Amino acid sequence: MFKIDKKEEPEFFKKFKIRSKPHNWSEYDSSIKKELKNYMLEYEQNYYCPYCELKINVEESQVEHIKPKEKFPELMHEYSNYLTGCKSSKTCGQFKANQWSEKFIDPTVEDPEEYFIYDIKTGKIIPKEKERLKVEKADYTIKVLNLNDKRLCEIRKTFIEQNLKNMECLDYIDKFPSLKEYLKENFN
Repeated sequence: MFKIDKKEEPEFFKKFKIRSKPHNWSEYDSSIKKELKNYMLEYEQNYYCPYCELKINVEESQVEHIKPKEKFPELMHEYSNYLTGCKSSKTCGQFKANQWSEKFIDPTVEDPEEYFIYDIKTGKIIPKEKERLKVEKADYTIKVLNLNDKRLCEIRKTFIEQNLKNMECLDYIDKFPSLKEYLKENFN
């Protein structure tokens, strides 16, 4: 999971909301959702799902409401509450669904790298700090996004095994941005 530096709300989205005056999410047509996803992927996320850090594209992604629109209807139209996430039903935003707690690490507000490290033997994401509140937030976020899904752990474990042997290549590999930084900082 990595930090997202949100840009200002794009003009095309402001204009859409003024012109269309949507009252609920179903009033956002597929073209505006596609434009939103593309904008966030290109300008904020470098085409990664910010939760699992797998590469994604516009067609295989969704607009994710960080704070669920059903629980926070006042944020439904707020660009600052959006990111583009993968469509995996076993992890990330699809798995999170409407779950929410103040313990959730919002990657647009907090830097997830302050909360997580990686177990290089298993590929699991684990809490970094021993401080109780940080451990609770890390554990909750890992659980609610299912970031230690078996498939994800296997992909990360393979990535770690391949790159620990050849650390100088890490700068040229376009995968797992926070895992790459973790490996570079701790095993270089």
